Amino acid sequence: MYDLYRIFRGLFKPKKIATMLQDLVFWVFIFIVAFYVLVFSNEGAIRYYNFLGFTMGAGFYHFSLSALAIKGMLFLIRSIKNFILDTFKIIKYPLSVTLCLITGPYNCCKKQIKPLYYKARRIGSLPKNIVRDTGKAIGIYFKKK
Repeated sequence: MYDLYRIFRGLFKPKKIATMLQDLVFWVFIFIVAFYVLVFSNEGAIRYYNFLGFTMGAGFYHFSLSALAIKGMLFLIRSIKNFILDTFKIIKYPLSVTLCLITGPYNCCKKQIKPLYYKARRIGSLPKNIVRDTGKAIGIYFKKK
């Protein structure tokens, strides 16, 4: 459980306050699990050898199996992530091909029609420009006299 928690903290890199809250939640959870194990294993009797066993087991695990377990869990997480990404790409590919088949002719037509559109727009705005320029010329002509 602690290694999963370490991986979680390594992946998400929470801020200091979030880390303290996560630590609190983690240790409360571990306390509940340890209490549950003690209740069912020796009827809730808390003895010195229980704490000694927990401490020795945690120390042995940390120094011998922890690095291997973390590598294995990271490999599993990466494998699941890559599987999900590959599945998404496989699902996305037919959709992107269909979209390309639809947008391809549209883009081709757009390239052909775009110059015509701008020429038509310029021709359409010609009367407005003529009136504007004529007004300016008349204004300049009458101001000079």
